[in-house]
Amino acid sequence: MPDNRILDEATLRKSVGLKINKFDEELKGLELSAIKKLRLSGIHSSKIKKDDSYIVTTILAYIKGNFRFTEANLAIRFQQVFEDNKNFMRSTKEYTQESGEENE
Repeated sequence: MPDNRILDEATLRKSVGLKINKFDEELKGLELSAIKKLRLSGIHSSKIKKDDSYIVTTILAYIKGNFRFTEANLAIRFQQVFEDNKNFMRSTKEYTQESGEENE
């Protein structure tokens, strides 16, 4: 089964202010959940990649909003960023339609 993750452990840890690897599995699970939510909402799989800063920002917002140590009012704000970004992307052809591999 291919690895669907796009972020490395260091990036995941840094996003929630950690330097230890104790929570890596939880962070990886949150990343995969964010990716799955994007796919299920209509974002084409080929568009979910690490060189798209909008995708990365959206996934990191999901992680920050759902990580167990996130302060409640910040969690709500990050969850709203995820939802707003997801809804914007699903309303555009750029993110919902597959494009050719050339010139991407």
